[in-house]
Amino acid sequence: MKNLAMKCTGCDVCVKECSFLQYYGNPGKIAADFYAGRANELISFECSLCGLCSSLCPKHIDPYKVFFQMRNAVWTQTKEIMPEHKAILAYEKKGLSKRYSLYKLPDACTTVFFPGCTFTGTRTKRTEQIYSWLKNKIPCIGIVLDCCAKPSHDLGRDDFFNTNFLALERFLYDNGVKTVITACPNCYTVFSTYSKKLKTKSIYEILAKQERTATNKLIGCVTVHDPCVTRFETDMHNYVRKLLTDNGLEIKEMKHCREKTVCCGEGGSVLFVAPDFASNWGNTRKKEAADKRIITYCAGCCSLLGKTVQTDHVLDLLFEPEKTMQGSVKPSSAPFTYFHRLNLKRKLKKQTKHDVMEKVYFPIEHQRMTKIFKVLIMVILAAGVAGIKMTGAEEIFNQEAIQTYINGFGSLAPLVYMIIVAFSPVFFLPGTPFIIAGGLIFGPFQGVVYGITGATSGACLAFLVSRYVASEWIESKLTNPSWLKLKRQTEKHGWKIVAITRLVPLVPFNLLSYALGLTRIKFTTYFITSFICMLPGCIGYILLSGSVLEVLQGKLSIKFFAGLGIIILLSLIPVFFKKIKPEDL
Repeated sequence: MKNLAMKCTGCDVCVKECSFLQYYGNPGKIAADFYAGRANELISFECSLCGLCSSLCPKHIDPYKVFFQMRNAVWTQTKEIMPEHKAILAYEKKGLSKRYSLYKLPDACTTVFFPGCTFTGTRTKRTEQIYSWLKNKIPCIGIVLDCCAKPSHDLGRDDFFNTNFLALERFLYDNGVKTVITACPNCYTVFSTYSKKLKTKSIYEILAKQERTATNKLIGCVTVHDPCVTRFETDMHNYVRKLLTDNGLEIKEMKHCREKTVCCGEGGSVLFVAPDFASNWGNTRKKEAADKRIITYCAGCCSLLGKTVQTDHVLDLLFEPEKTMQGSVKPSSAPFTYFHRLNLKRKLKKQTKHDVMEKVYFPIEHQRMTKIFKVLIMVILAAGVAGIKMTGAEEIFNQEAIQTYINGFGSLAPLVYMIIVAFSPVFFLPGTPFIIAGGLIFGPFQGVVYGITGATSGACLAFLVSRYVASEWIESKLTNPSWLKLKRQTEKHGWKIVAITRLVPLVPFNLLSYALGLTRIKFTTYFITSFICMLPGCIGYILLSGSVLEVLQGKLSIKFFAGLGIIILLSLIPVFFKKIKPEDL
């Protein structure tokens, strides 16, 4: 930073091309002011980080690196996310999440296709077509749906970026992957710059080097927008242009192209902070394109420039040339992009399940909800529990009171009943009275349906609260050796421990749900096992409660004996289990 301030001559060659520099001054002045503490510390977030200044500098200074260092310095000092950046980081969070990620790695897989978040969401069909085409060329190729974490990188959040990208690289390398083929120029830049173990190729290189004979040569003149992250990727520039000319198109270059290209307006997430600066880039591009169709190879650039000038993705042109030239190929836009990504993941998983691997690493910061939201939920829960205890309201939760209360809701009674049963474990209310009341109110069949639905929902709510909201607090309270043993056994035996503890009341129901949230067991495993293993007890209690009136009248029905038999059998399970594995419980 200090070197830039000293070496910059103030020739203003770069200033003439950039509205950001025209407003704040040449890079040397900005660096000097920032270094001396005279500049607004957030000034660097108004720069698009496109690197045009670096390519224009007659002294070969690289202001891009300095502006990036400014962002990193701000993040290192404050560790605060600007409100304007929450949207892009939420987008990144989804891409990094287990819900949207997929690792499809066939046997002997050494190469994977990494399409990127935006390309996959806007062009799901194209992603499938490219992957299918690649499989014909590279039989053992895999596909990875994940995020490279470039948004955090561009915002200077090096700690977060390094944690996630290096874990991604290590996971691929450890599973035999040697080469990554990208469709997104941003992903290409991240992999080629930061990966020391993996070789990076672009899909445009693969396509350009293959003999692909177009059935119908296209006629027309187009221009090319090179994404600013590929500014110095001369080979990629040539590959894209070869793909266009091979299909019969004439290319007329704009003033700013290749290493002198300009930003579309999205670079460095500047669009969220300084939309005026961002729009100036778009206006420049529109003016230079004039009446020519723009072809680009970045899905983000395509979407943003497409709002003001006809812009198409080169891969749309290759796989559906006539429709693309007619303007009838319409990429998806948010929020549909999220649904398309999930649908693509589902389809890829269905093809062959044996080669699908789970994502085993997660971003530290994005794994849980924000601290404020967690604290708010904890306050609400604590206030609810305290209110019930202080007012003595817990004493009214008996079968008769519950039955009278629920019946008062008429047709909404089933819904109200299930909601109350679901929230009872969250607020540490006894669950058995609710289940018994369900049999008295709704009868055996509906009582079981409503009871098990509510009980399973409640168990899951408590589990999720423990895992994502109050994990540290709950773990600090569960220090009893028996709880620690339960945690170790669950880590070792998984669903089997959940099954045993749900089948028999060895551990209080509410505490068990919270305790299991602290383990590494998968939520789906917990949910399914809890549902199946809580069902017998629920049926037993419902059958008993539903036959109470008959028993009082001196009638011993089949329901009574069935319910009693289930409860007795469940109570005997610990005896049998201890004989089989006395060391585990």
